[in-house]
Amino acid sequence: MQRGRYGRLDSVSLGGIAVFGALAVVLTTLSQALVLSFPLIPYLQFDLGEVAILLAFFIFGPIPAIVSSFIEFGTLMVVGQNVAFFGPELKLMAILSSLVGIWLGTRLVSMMTRSTIGRAVGTGAVFGMIFRAVVMTIPNYLLIVLLFGLDGPYGIIAFVSGPFKLVGITINDANALAFILGLTAVFNALQLLLVSSVSYLVIRLPQVQGTRAAGRRPWIVGYLQHSPSPPALASSSPPIVSQKASP
Repeated sequence: MQRGRYGRLDSVSLGGIAVFGALAVVLTTLSQALVLSFPLIPYLQFDLGEVAILLAFFIFGPIPAIVSSFIEFGTLMVVGQNVAFFGPELKLMAILSSLVGIWLGTRLVSMMTRSTIGRAVGTGAVFGMIFRAVVMTIPNYLLIVLLFGLDGPYGIIAFVSGPFKLVGITINDANALAFILGLTAVFNALQLLLVSSVSYLVIRLPQVQGTRAAGRRPWIVGYLQHSPSPPALASSSPPIVSQKASP
């Protein structure tokens, strides 16, 4: 097993976890203030706080990113930010499902002969969008059916019918669930695409890739460099005995 495959929980990583967990709360609060709503379903809002969680993933590894997610979750619950209708719980589920997909995509790219950060972020984002869209459909279905209901003055149809009418779609009992759950899955995919793109723009900077916290490179750089070497590097490697001694 590669050392640090899932990240570490040493003093350096714990400091990074605290910083990115706090940054996630700040960016989430800012996103709420800006009201970055998904046009057709206004209660869905784009959240820049996930950028901090993905940066924790790429810089410190999967486990530190998960811990940062729980720090943000706990903080949002304590301060009462976005707690209505299970906001922090749904946000945590969305982030964790995204991280699982991103990890699987990164793992897949690490086994390729040419593994780059761009390819890892892109493949991870695709896997993450699929995992997130599928996982989040379940709690959203339960909330609509068990909490909101479809009809009535407080039903989900009354809440979203206005935006749908603006684009020529009439919501009723027969199509409400299909439209809302389908567009919620689209929203979740777009949300992860947004934060993955922003995170990639940050992590690809030479200043970030060259950063060495306590002598360590960002996790994603070291992890990909421990993947199977491309042919050009293999041809210039030392003899086989030396290759076996390398991590």
